[in-house]
Amino acid sequence: MHQRDIDRIVKVLREKCLFTVQQVTEILHRCPYVLREDPGELEYKFQYAYFRMGMKHSDVVRTDFLQYSITKIRQRHTFLERLGRYQTPDKKGQTQIPNPLVKDILRVSEAEFLSRTACSSAEEFEVFKKLLAREVEEESESHMSGDESTSEEEEEEDQDQEEEEL
Repeated sequence: MHQRDIDRIVKVLREKCLFTVQQVTEILHRCPYVLREDPGELEYKFQYAYFRMGMKHSDVVRTDFLQYSITKIRQRHTFLERLGRYQTPDKKGQTQIPNPLVKDILRVSEAEFLSRTACSSAEEFEVFKKLLAREVEEESESHMSGDESTSEEEEEEDQDQEEEEL
């Protein structure tokens, strides 16, 4: 690898994600694959963990979170969220339900995730993944076209329809 590529990744981890030097060293040691990631994608993955899942920097490092694809992370996390089995912590880090551990969400096979963590069927998860892919695609299309005119009512109707399909 070129030194500039390594420097780019380290810069994202230090300046954009605000990891300490020790944490960056541990990430690179535990998940060397991050060196091959797009810096923007790596930053997005961290932001997803921090803001959407409520993870702390130390948890991201300890769980090897950055080694997983954003698709797998988003699918499993959003599935649990919509089932009511995962809640984003509030500003004080509190949730009304105990969230499953990251290892029980990501480090396990899909079958184990579904039976132990989600308590759901493979069929339901397959339908959900297709719906989520469509959602993500529509989201990216609307951002590209600058179409931010979807009303909250339409979004709620879409969500109600998805829940009925599940």
